Amino acid sequence: MTDEQALKLVLAAVEKARAMGLRITAVAVDAGGHPKALLRMDGAPFHGVVISTDKAKTAAGFGVPTAVWKTRTAERPHILEGLNGRAGFIPIGGGVPVTVDGTLIGALGVSGAHEDEDCAIAAAGIAALAA
Repeated sequence: MTDEQALKLVLAAVEKARAMGLRITAVAVDAGGHPKALLRMDGAPFHGVVISTDKAKTAAGFGVPTAVWKTRTAERPHILEGLNGRAGFIPIGGGVPVTVDGTLIGALGVSGAHEDEDCAIAAAGIAALAA
């Protein structure tokens, strides 16, 4: 993930959150889960820095949106029990992988709103990168 891609993702997410009247933290990580860009909006919960980073790391590490973990573990709770508490893993929606030409280049994580709102904000970031 380039610096420019990371900034575009984070700024688009913040723009969407602002339009929704929300205060969030957005973080873009590279494919190895290393932060490339992070922006915590004024008034956003400070815990969002760690939570959004963990959402991004989870999405980058597994290559799937973090929201899928609810259905993936619904009938197999032992999987979630085994993964919970692992550094950088969080099974809460708001983390989405970022791909370019079918290659995973990183992920975007959003935290600070309701889970479905975090997902919508992250989707706006991805859409801006694709535009």
